[in-house]
Amino acid sequence: MRTLVVYETKFGNTERIARLVAGELSEAGHEVSCLGQSASGEDDFIGVPLWVIGSPTHWGRAPFRFNTLLRNAAKDAGSDHDFVVFDTRYENMHSGAADRIHRDLARQGLRPLLPPQSFVVDGDGLRSGQEEKAAELGRLIASLL
Repeated sequence: MRTLVVYETKFGNTERIARLVAGELSEAGHEVSCLGQSASGEDDFIGVPLWVIGSPTHWGRAPFRFNTLLRNAAKDAGSDHDFVVFDTRYENMHSGAADRIHRDLARQGLRPLLPPQSFVVDGDGLRSGQEEKAAELGRLIASLL
């Protein structure tokens, strides 16, 4: 299955998670494109059945430009897509970017494959065990397709 893994990153943590998920999907035989927000556009989403979206959490939400890209992509590509959303955030945050993106895409008619996923950062790096959790997420997504 064609899959787009698209992410925004500030310190590289969200990119690391995205690349691990993409690697597992690719290993499972899926055709995967993994793009950072700055290298992607609305056209990249069109005709791709599954979107895996990763965002850092800034003040409880995704960065403005990333939200704009996702809203425009959903408008341009239509609602015939499944999606999975994850974010990176500090521990004990009651909500993050993934929660808001998940809600916005579901409201636009896209189909969530899983609930929002979160990965914990400590300072500027991923907490121990988060990379293994990302690989598990990739395998889980692959098993659902």
